[in-house]
Amino acid sequence: MLIRPIVFWMACFLCSGCGSSPSALYANGTEQMIIHVVDHGLHTGIVVDARTAAESISGLAFDLTEIGFIEFGWGDRAFYQAESFSLWLAIKALFFPTESVMHVAGLRHHPEHYFRRSDIERILLSKNQVVAMLGFINQSFVRDGQGDLINLGRGLYAYSRFYSATGSYHIFNNCNTWTMEAMSEADVATDSPLALTARGVMRRIRRHQKKLLSGQAEF
Repeated sequence: MLIRPIVFWMACFLCSGCGSSPSALYANGTEQMIIHVVDHGLHTGIVVDARTAAESISGLAFDLTEIGFIEFGWGDRAFYQAESFSLWLAIKALFFPTESVMHVAGLRHHPEHYFRRSDIERILLSKNQVVAMLGFINQSFVRDGQGDLINLGRGLYAYSRFYSATGSYHIFNNCNTWTMEAMSEADVATDSPLALTARGVMRRIRRHQKKLLSGQAEF
């Protein structure tokens, strides 16, 4: 039957015009949620309902009454935090293991409005899948002896911060492979090969979505 695929696309459609209300991300009457993967050109980010994210990741420096969504991204610390493009930092990030950083942005508006010039994929996940994915993201933060996040200063957007992160950054362990690891924790595109680029991430997610809908249509 085609009922489940139709419900999925209806949920995506209804959420595409939502404002900052987090509850709008839930499919009506279900334990499912839509997350977003955003292609920023060179790197990708994962956008999740703010309150759901805060339940799994403590210590984020946001007023949840002012935002509806949070975007998470992982990358090379020096390159990500640089005020301007540096060829040397780019080469160093690719070919030498370097320190990493988490970029966390609070979004007041729906991600499809905030990133309206970016390529965005909507993914419908169960609550358990979202929790598993957020568990991976939570483990990407370094915490101090008191269990607090290590704040490294203001991020790229008006309402964003950088935090110390786990892992070393290099060409085969970059922002896009990190996104795919998070997707894998949510059981998304687990059979896809390594994705080193943002375009590769989006292509693998679309392939997963097509396969999922095709499989559901057979029932």
